[in-house]
Amino acid sequence: MKLHLLDLGNIEYDEGFALAGAGVSTRSDPNPASPRRKVAIIAAAIEHPKAGVVLFDTGAAPNFAELWPPPVQELFAITHYGDENRLDNALAAAGLGLDDVRAVVLSHLHLDHAGGLEFLRGRDLPVYVHGDELRNAFYAVATREDLGAYISHYLDFSFDWRPLHGDRIELFDGFLLHRLPGHTPALLGLQLELANAGTFFLTSDQFHLRENYEQGQPLGWLLRDHAAWWRSHRFVRQVAERTGARLVFGHDADVLAELKREPYYD
Repeated sequence: MKLHLLDLGNIEYDEGFALAGAGVSTRSDPNPASPRRKVAIIAAAIEHPKAGVVLFDTGAAPNFAELWPPPVQELFAITHYGDENRLDNALAAAGLGLDDVRAVVLSHLHLDHAGGLEFLRGRDLPVYVHGDELRNAFYAVATREDLGAYISHYLDFSFDWRPLHGDRIELFDGFLLHRLPGHTPALLGLQLELANAGTFFLTSDQFHLRENYEQGQPLGWLLRDHAAWWRSHRFVRQVAERTGARLVFGHDADVLAELKREPYYD
């Protein structure tokens, strides 16, 4: 099994979205500057010996500027999306193509993780996502309660949605999904067991940044369920300590740069 991390562009946002208390005022510093952060859009392609090439997340749609609501573009500005960041080209740089993809697994259905399904529209591919996340996303679009995080462009019936259930799902050999609620009700993290490189844990947006995990600093305004997030934090830490897993945080550009120094691990 081989893991390829894919760099699908950059977003800039106020650090308060990812880190609780970022830029918070204090008595001694009542007017701090609001720090901003440039982060990565990260997906992965896994070459599985039996399942074939599996995508874990897909990034944003290539025409995001037309699709993302203006308030979302103001808050989460995609500041870099070159030809090399398109999903098809990122796969090509890893020696793969869209025609090689046999399945898609989505950590959750926010527009910067699932919007890249546009590249795969019309292909006969299973799209796996937790059933509770699928229900939450379609409800959010239908009722406009969380419009912006989810958009209707890719949440349609043309895709072969395959809902998953439970808290621990071994979808393929050595390809283990864990439900990590907090950012969304049923976000999925991916634990991979690679024969030579050991264990990797792709946390998706449970941890946007390294600080969320290493410093125990919860998500900021992106947090939906504080108590659930802490339970997920403790669970990931237990897995990492038991397995020695290398963690890939959902949007940490520095971690992506570190791990992309080699094209894959097998």
